[in-house]
Amino acid sequence: MKALLIALAALMLSSIPVFAQEDVDPPFSPYFTVEISTGMAPIHTLVNRRWALGDEISDEGERAVGSRSFCPSFSLSAAYHASLKWECVLTAGYSWIHHQMIRYDSFGIDPKGQPRYDLSSHRDAGWKDSLSAAAIFVQMRRFWNPTQRVKLYSAAGVGYVFDPSKNMGVVPSLTPIAVRFGTGHLKFFIENTFSPAATGFDFGLGWTF
Repeated sequence: MKALLIALAALMLSSIPVFAQEDVDPPFSPYFTVEISTGMAPIHTLVNRRWALGDEISDEGERAVGSRSFCPSFSLSAAYHASLKWECVLTAGYSWIHHQMIRYDSFGIDPKGQPRYDLSSHRDAGWKDSLSAAAIFVQMRRFWNPTQRVKLYSAAGVGYVFDPSKNMGVVPSLTPIAVRFGTGHLKFFIENTFSPAATGFDFGLGWTF
């Protein structure tokens, strides 16, 4: 992990000199983009799914059903397109687990004074959220065909996960391939990404200024 983080940092530092103006027709002008996106839950949420749901019965006789849960995730990004081929991005992500609960009926008290529960039958107890985790990370995007209307790009970076389970901290971000398209100020994108924002794929829209 340490070697990977060092490699990512070296990539980001090596990209700084390319921010010099490039000769294109018409001349390139730097611009900002604000993006919102959603996708499959990030790795740190998926890894901690079992920790978040747990196997213990609560004091109310409730237990989470791991097979009936999903993990919403959303992110907000500010991107500075500094040169024709390079873009620097700061992203904040937020994700959590939304799972169904079941409730067991109680029948008496055990020797410790705790209620006993009948595990042979249960009923639905609604849905509940758990393990919300926030993350912030920076990445560099490299555009492979910057003059085309449908643009392909890759990205790499590093970030930090504020995880209640304390199993995560500094994590890498990697986007092997992504597509951006749109007209005027409005842009749409789809990413194949493995980052603190999403795992596998992420999609959203952006507004350029």
